[in-house]
Amino acid sequence: MTDSVGTVWDGRVRGYIPNPHLTVAPGLKLHERASKDIDPITFAVVRYALLNVNVEHGQTLQRLCVSPITMLTRDFQPSITLHDGDLVYLGPYIQYFSTCQSLTIKWILENRSENPGIEPGDMFLSNDPYVGSPHQPDVVVAAPVFIGDELFCWVANILNHADVGGTSMGSFCMDAPDMFSDPPAIPPVKIVSRGRVEADVEQLFLRQSRLPDHVHLDLRAAISANSVATDRILALVERYGADVVKGVMTAVLDASERTFVDRLRHIPDGEWSHRILTEGNGPGDDGIYAYHLTVRKRGEHLWVDNAGTDPQTGAINVAYAGLLGAFLCALTAAMAADLAGAYGGVHRRVTLEPVPGTLSCADFPAAISPAGAYTMETLISLSGSVVAKMLSCASPELQRMAIGPANPAFYAVITGGEQAGRPFIAPDVTNMIGGLSATPYADGVDFGGHFWIPEGIAGNVEELEQLWPMLFLYRRALPVGADGAGEYRGGRGFVQATVPWSEPGLGIALYMDESFPSLAGPFGGNPGTMARFRLRRGSDILLRLANGEVPQSVDALDGEWEPVRAKGPLLLVGATDLWEWTGANGAGWGDPLKRDPDAVLRDVRTGALDRRVAQRVHAVVIGPEDRAVDTAATATARDHALAERLREAKPPHITPSVLDPTTRIRTIAGELGLANHHGTLSFVSLTGRAVLGPADGDFTQYCAVLEQPVASHGPEFTPAAGRPGREVRYRAYLCPVTGLRIDGTVVRAGEELPPGLRLT
Repeated sequence: MTDSVGTVWDGRVRGYIPNPHLTVAPGLKLHERASKDIDPITFAVVRYALLNVNVEHGQTLQRLCVSPITMLTRDFQPSITLHDGDLVYLGPYIQYFSTCQSLTIKWILENRSENPGIEPGDMFLSNDPYVGSPHQPDVVVAAPVFIGDELFCWVANILNHADVGGTSMGSFCMDAPDMFSDPPAIPPVKIVSRGRVEADVEQLFLRQSRLPDHVHLDLRAAISANSVATDRILALVERYGADVVKGVMTAVLDASERTFVDRLRHIPDGEWSHRILTEGNGPGDDGIYAYHLTVRKRGEHLWVDNAGTDPQTGAINVAYAGLLGAFLCALTAAMAADLAGAYGGVHRRVTLEPVPGTLSCADFPAAISPAGAYTMETLISLSGSVVAKMLSCASPELQRMAIGPANPAFYAVITGGEQAGRPFIAPDVTNMIGGLSATPYADGVDFGGHFWIPEGIAGNVEELEQLWPMLFLYRRALPVGADGAGEYRGGRGFVQATVPWSEPGLGIALYMDESFPSLAGPFGGNPGTMARFRLRRGSDILLRLANGEVPQSVDALDGEWEPVRAKGPLLLVGATDLWEWTGANGAGWGDPLKRDPDAVLRDVRTGALDRRVAQRVHAVVIGPEDRAVDTAATATARDHALAERLREAKPPHITPSVLDPTTRIRTIAGELGLANHHGTLSFVSLTGRAVLGPADGDFTQYCAVLEQPVASHGPEFTPAAGRPGREVRYRAYLCPVTGLRIDGTVVRAGEELPPGLRLT
């Protein structure tokens, strides 16, 4: 596509944006006929049959794949599309793959329909991030389904392969300065021609991998699963007729669009934006980089842009496909989860207007391969925050759909080396355990997984020890603390420690150790947990194990701590070295000083929260033996904490008035509401009733502003000496009457931000 300013988005120099009307070779016949008059029973039967075809497609992948990241974690996605690539059904697996197959199929139609052509029995393979894949390990295999000589629809899948080349085992190449050090990016090529696997193309693809046997079997699983789905669709057509099945497909898209439009009508027109920070663009870099996202709602359509995002750099980039997939993932998880993956109609109502050459919409040859652990989750979290702001302004039934941000990175560890003389790669994705962020009405779910991969599963310790030469010393819950605190707290994550076992050593290719939390919780909630990775060298672990002791703390062992960076180089570890790393507590929602003291007491009683931390974070005083909250002492402590905030904060740029006590306030979220003030719809604070300016303006101008180092909010956020986290601030926008947080954000020192929420 060429946009209004002449930018060409063809999947070569820039990401691929399809033309509204695809340019397809005239010799390719498309089946475009669709029955309009289908009786309700037939419609329901065919609709659910198509849904089940896609479910069976996913189950076939899971059964046939051999790589743990696919077999156990479900890092894949099947789909069914129309003949033109529009999505009909998506599975319950990785949701940011929502547009990968669709974009890839549209590119195939525009670029391969003439040469080499698209014929019955063909399949195409691609892992090109500038076409449709989020990063190179995510490989699309797409199969056209023909009825006679007409292209009827497509079935496709995308899955994460164990290794597809590049400078780093596992193909998350943090040291790649550009695409030429990344794994090869393969634009769509014909991997199967008229039912026969093209051996030369297959061998070319496998030759790049450190684990060609694993990749070979997973590739054949993808091909086989497409064949199963194709057979099921052909059987449906044989029974009900092509026009009826196509009519049901188009009706499913139309119905999902109508449902989404109906929900959009309950959201006022407005503009919502947010920013998220990340640390380091690769080994040796301590820079702090920003991703920005804005959503504008006008009538029955959403416009999305990434203006304000920093320029592309290092290995923390994605192309257009990744940005679009991340936003649609967060949007559909919040607003369309009941559509069972029928998201194509939702996609019609979203227009992404990207700024090229940025971290979130990079131009070739930017490095992209680590995106599956870093930038995709960063953008999903950012998108979730923006969608949560938008839904908070909606009608009450839609407000309850807000789910907040995800973890801003997929905290994981990839190790590898030699086992019995053969290479192995171990993607430890224990963080599939997850910890969901808080919502406007409830705490996040402890160990609740991630909203962007509903079927994701963490491997059992015993399974992982059987697969890889490692011993897991412990895996346990993180405590409740300042990380994830709020009026509603985030769900709990985990901490885990591991040591090499039965082999003299291995290499750690992917790990994360943050010195600041990337993203604040919505409406004054605290950030979630920072990624922590600690490496202890030369410990006495083997001696202790030999004596029958299994240490439950790496701090209790002898040895030296090795300093690590946020995104460091390959670490070689020996038999006496061990590492500990964390998943994350999800972000909180609302001011921690508004949390129900009884909810705090429950966490103390269950052992999740230390009573001293309860007082430090929530200003809740627990009585003797944890029997009850000391109500009077708690009220005094909270009054003192709020007064201290206002004493230290900068006063508002504009002095607010106070709302008449008889005027009704409609709650947005946390401490922010809306009211009619002298005939003008205005933002107001709920408890203090301060008028924070017109709803189409910037309410932060009427707030007291308290900006402090993130580390000052507790030891949970303390960075190591010399790390950039000491320069990062938490900026709280306070009600100037009460001192309660109305909103908050993590910022670089001195950084100015546009309004994050305004109604138009």
